[in-house]
Amino acid sequence: MNAVEVVAGALRGTGLNLIGSCGIEVYDRRAPPGFQSGALMSTALGLIVVGSAGRELWENLRRVAEGDRELWDKAHPLDGYVGTLLDRADIALARARIGSRRFEPLLAEAPAQSLDFRALGEITGLGSMGPFGLVIHPIHGPWWAFRGAWLIDVEVTEPTAYPAPCSGCHAPCVGTAPPDGILHATALVRRRCVVGAESRYLEEQIAYHYDREAMLAKLRAR
Repeated sequence: MNAVEVVAGALRGTGLNLIGSCGIEVYDRRAPPGFQSGALMSTALGLIVVGSAGRELWENLRRVAEGDRELWDKAHPLDGYVGTLLDRADIALARARIGSRRFEPLLAEAPAQSLDFRALGEITGLGSMGPFGLVIHPIHGPWWAFRGAWLIDVEVTEPTAYPAPCSGCHAPCVGTAPPDGILHATALVRRRCVVGAESRYLEEQIAYHYDREAMLAKLRAR
């Protein structure tokens, strides 16, 4: 049973439109102490990671909210909505008799309690680390996000190798170096990236990610 196809089929049309995978040996080599497969799922043979690129997920969320205005009253409506979509993959994996354990990069969850999704993105072929702390996808650039991952008890395909998107780039994202020498992933910096302009988020979507409370207040008032 191809577990990647099972997950992809369950999430088709939801906006969770990116998927990558790798074998458990690759995962364990990158996992920090306490997060190796032996500690999390001893029967694991592979890893699947999913993400959302572009505007599709947000547009789907807005359509759902039109029929459920209380959705915006939640502290993290996007995370909650994504959770209901990931449930579909859980069900599909179970029906395919594939054992799994799910992980999510939730805003309400402390980083120390979650997997390092940036590392997972790199080892599953979803991108490579850029100069401002985000994994840059070869097509969508910085305009995507991690949404979920599963350790599973069947083998999966290894990722396809591709040139790092930032390799050879003149790095317009860097601009003038900040005083602390650390380039943060602000909306301006992301806009400067030359990769993935066609996938740029909607302005409302960008505002939600960078000032969630202010954007939620506007959405609740409409």
